[in-house]
Amino acid sequence: MTLLFDPEVDPEDLRERRVTIVGMGKARTAAGLGKWLLDQGALVTMSDRKPREELAEGLERLREAGILDRVDLVLGPSSDDAALADPDFVFLMPGIRPRSATILRARERDVPILTEIALFFRLCPARIVGITGTKGKSTTTTLVGRILSTGRRRVLVRGNIGSSVIDELPGLTRDDLVVLELSSFQLETLARSPHVAVVTNVLEDHLDHHGTHDAYVAAKTNIVRWQGSHDVAVLNLDDPTAMSMHEGAASVLRTFSLSLRPKRGAYLDARERLVLTEGERESVLCSAGDLRVPGRHNVANALAAAIVGDVFGIPPEATREVLVSFEGLPHRLEAVAEVGGVLYVNDSQGTTPYATIPALSAYGRPPVVILGGVSKDADFAELGRAVVARARGAVLIGQAADEIAAAIAAARRRAPEAAPPVVRAPDLPTAVERAREMARSGDVVLLSPACASFDMFSSYEERGDRFRDAVRALAKGVAAR
Repeated sequence: MTLLFDPEVDPEDLRERRVTIVGMGKARTAAGLGKWLLDQGALVTMSDRKPREELAEGLERLREAGILDRVDLVLGPSSDDAALADPDFVFLMPGIRPRSATILRARERDVPILTEIALFFRLCPARIVGITGTKGKSTTTTLVGRILSTGRRRVLVRGNIGSSVIDELPGLTRDDLVVLELSSFQLETLARSPHVAVVTNVLEDHLDHHGTHDAYVAAKTNIVRWQGSHDVAVLNLDDPTAMSMHEGAASVLRTFSLSLRPKRGAYLDARERLVLTEGERESVLCSAGDLRVPGRHNVANALAAAIVGDVFGIPPEATREVLVSFEGLPHRLEAVAEVGGVLYVNDSQGTTPYATIPALSAYGRPPVVILGGVSKDADFAELGRAVVARARGAVLIGQAADEIAAAIAAARRRAPEAAPPVVRAPDLPTAVERAREMARSGDVVLLSPACASFDMFSSYEERGDRFRDAVRALAKGVAAR
């Protein structure tokens, strides 16, 4: 059964009380939460099982926030007992398992356990738009924020997409809108839902954290589970799992689809146009070809964002301007350079097989794909079939290289006529060079690893940055010849 952490706590309850924050992995969130707690007069301890030398980013964020010397740090493998010696409250950071030994010990001692996002939901005076999904949530969150910003209300965009949100509370009013990207980690203990909830898709991810796909879906479902009759759920009509999340929910349902016309929502019509629908009413937004971001999944993201704009009365013309001007986010099908007729694309944020599979066909050009990293217990069978069916070749890196190679080999046995070459590389610059050797003019070299980055890099952002560096060095070398 899921543990829900939402005790009755107000800011004044925190004054001169001992508060422990467990986990510094989300460095910006931890720093923002720590600053807010100190501003409420709390006595703050920050705890992490990693040693100080592995927490450089987190410590730097604390320094930037001006609180490094104002908090007690309890770090290292033996930190749990010291951190939980005598707190009045414990804050659980995203990514720390709710059933971890640390949290269970706190529960045994009847220490109230909170999360930043749950406390924000409790205290926020503004309406909240929450966006989740296995993939597409950052892009959709950004689009929603830009669309709503064309209206009269002040819009704040936060959550998993950026820095802490709770330290924004003092400046928020009832007339504002808050757009939050919400991960399964943030949702799994949340006992409240946003006024408008968007689910882009529900595939398979983070099994290393949640344990099972059902537990992952259950965590995501909290985004609609607690909605009332005046709330709105925006769900992917093409995704049965996403649609099933609304069973028993009291909210109004609006849906989006790449093929079906919903009664209320948005869809892609037979003429490849993005269309808002409300009963018999239709508003054509733009053509799919007008979007600057490639891939059918980005059409779906645009449809979802357009519905949210419609919920808040944004005119279709304003929504259209945002959709056709949006150039995408870094590390998400980001075109880096074209070298020798080959397009190099950074999709480092493709951290699951289900993110990489649509990326393989996003450009309509044969891809040479760079794959590998930390698998997160993913199943690569479908990815192997997609690589065999669509790719010119594959370059494998990182811990999961053997698993991915086995999946591709199994797919090749079933379709021997389609046998793209598969090679290994010890590092990312070498992978870029080997991909260049495979690619032909007109192809795309695609970094879409289908894996997390933590075996070789600190984050998917660092991995994408290193890919950009390697491509730019390659382009410079070609230009010098």
